[in-house]
Amino acid sequence: MITRHRPIRLTVVQTHPVQYYAPWFRHIAARCPELDLTVLYATAPTAAQQGVGFGVSFQWDTPLVEGYRCRILRAARPRESVHSERFWGLDVPEIGAALGESRPDVALIPGWHSVTLARALWACRRARIPTLYRGDTHLGLRPTGWRGAVWGARTRRLVHLFDGHLSVGTRAREYLTHFGVDPCGVFDAPHAVDNGFFARTSSPHRTPDARMAARVSWGLEPQAFVVLFVGKLEPKKRPLDLIRAMGGLGSRASVLVVGTGELMTACRGEADRLGLRAAWAGFLNQSELGRAYAVADCLVLPSDWAEPWGVVVNEALATGLPCVVADRVGCAPDLVTQGKTGEVFPTGNLAELTAALGRIRAAVESGRDYAHACRERAASHSFDRTTAGLLAACRAMARPRASVRSNRPAGDR
Repeated sequence: MITRHRPIRLTVVQTHPVQYYAPWFRHIAARCPELDLTVLYATAPTAAQQGVGFGVSFQWDTPLVEGYRCRILRAARPRESVHSERFWGLDVPEIGAALGESRPDVALIPGWHSVTLARALWACRRARIPTLYRGDTHLGLRPTGWRGAVWGARTRRLVHLFDGHLSVGTRAREYLTHFGVDPCGVFDAPHAVDNGFFARTSSPHRTPDARMAARVSWGLEPQAFVVLFVGKLEPKKRPLDLIRAMGGLGSRASVLVVGTGELMTACRGEADRLGLRAAWAGFLNQSELGRAYAVADCLVLPSDWAEPWGVVVNEALATGLPCVVADRVGCAPDLVTQGKTGEVFPTGNLAELTAALGRIRAAVESGRDYAHACRERAASHSFDRTTAGLLAACRAMARPRASVRSNRPAGDR
């Protein structure tokens, strides 16, 4: 039982260090004394494993395991994968023992997409450690046909194995309540990035001279309307939709593509066929992204349902950049307000995407400044707010164990 004389011991389980989460963990360690945080990483991927899908081997250039207590259970092994779509890609049985050694009052597990996370969940249940779920899956990811029925039945069972639930946004909350989670037991802990970091790294490039110099360095016209794409060039992100929609904006529009991937050749070929002015920046690490956000007039994320959230939208908004987002992108209802922080268009509708880009361009050329509204929206998805939701959930979970377990269906005891 937790007393008021010590903080709540929280153990977070992750398959590997992630560039978006590490700053949040540092924030918790520095600013939330009510939580005694430990993060367990099953492994740390090699540069080659990290670069799968990016088309280049790399390591993130911001610190991932500094400023908070963490433990990497073992080194990466050949042929392992930390990709979220590979359930058997990473199997680290040591996770159960490591959880026990951390002596948590509450464990936070981001789902069951890896066998290692499933092992962590079962280890907590055996040890009667209260568990919190925080994932960004939503109902749009449901398969079609009979697979959808199987997916739904499995999801309903698995989601109720957790004692508490955190919601990263509107669609995540809808997903949880659809499967019978009590809305009163869902705590808001929205997806957030280090807003200050992206604001700081873009700011030096926002002066007129620096912005022009950055554009010229990428071969972009200083006065062009520049649309930015940031991400892997892969089918689920639909980069070809953007290339084709840009063809309707005329010769004064250009696209800056940050990223690499399997569709690079197809995207370049389509841009050449359409006579589109395009700059191909390739992969940019975290500290380099600010310059790309600074030179653009808007960001576009045309992804399909397979984009559970879209953290690049948080990043862009933090720099004051409006975003044009497909309606199937997970963050659309939370981060993009039509005409205020950007535009939302029907996924795959090229005419509507072109029209949305046209509205942004007309507004920018008429002197509209989106920056204040965009930064305000980014600030509403901050580490402070996410940590507040996490703390509230931990307080609710860190009760006498019998009280926590009594809320479970009889079949789960």
